[in-house]
Amino acid sequence: MNCCKAVFLLAVGFTLAFAATACAATCDQAIVDKMMAMYNLDTSSYKIEILSNRLISDALSADNIAIRPLTTKEPLGLFTVMVKVLEGGEIIESGQVRMKIRQFTDVLVLSDKIRNREKLSEDRLTIRRMDITSLHEKPLRSMEQIDGYRAKRNLSRGTILTSAAIEPIPDIEAGRELSIVYIDGLCRITASGVALQSGMAGDYVKVKNKGSGKIILARVVDGTAVAVDP
Repeated sequence: MNCCKAVFLLAVGFTLAFAATACAATCDQAIVDKMMAMYNLDTSSYKIEILSNRLISDALSADNIAIRPLTTKEPLGLFTVMVKVLEGGEIIESGQVRMKIRQFTDVLVLSDKIRNREKLSEDRLTIRRMDITSLHEKPLRSMEQIDGYRAKRNLSRGTILTSAAIEPIPDIEAGRELSIVYIDGLCRITASGVALQSGMAGDYVKVKNKGSGKIILARVVDGTAVAVDP
């Protein structure tokens, strides 16, 4: 008799545990569905994991719950909301629910390390779907975005490439020898110089005249010359 009673109690325990698990799963899914709809989150790009949920109501759907976020921040990372369960327009239960919201997207990832000021090339990058939830810089998503750019710092293999990690390759680098050109009407004077600053075409950089030793401000024309305005 005692053996039968023990078996019965064990079976009841399993049943209750299963029911509680099923209830939690149903509640969690309803909250996830509601969050996805509220914030218009794409299920292929966002994943929501419920961390804590003490609601006991069963057979919930997104239609009979109301969610109020406890923060105005973007729904990403750790996120807490107040959930109200409604029945016939009446609130029958409410409680806080903590969750973690992760975002995934296709981004450029380094397949090899790249050193500071090294030109970026497609053969050292790959496009991969990555978790960008904790990324504080804007990720780059296509190979076209690296054309004419170089690394702004040392980058390790497996790193997600971001806009803050790259910079345009300057037309003139500091230390490069170049021609200093002065044109005023029919008058054209050319001198040899050294760039003291890097710059793109149209930028004004400091240049040292090699003959006179004078430092002047000149406009970058291309990779070989700067112009002094009349």
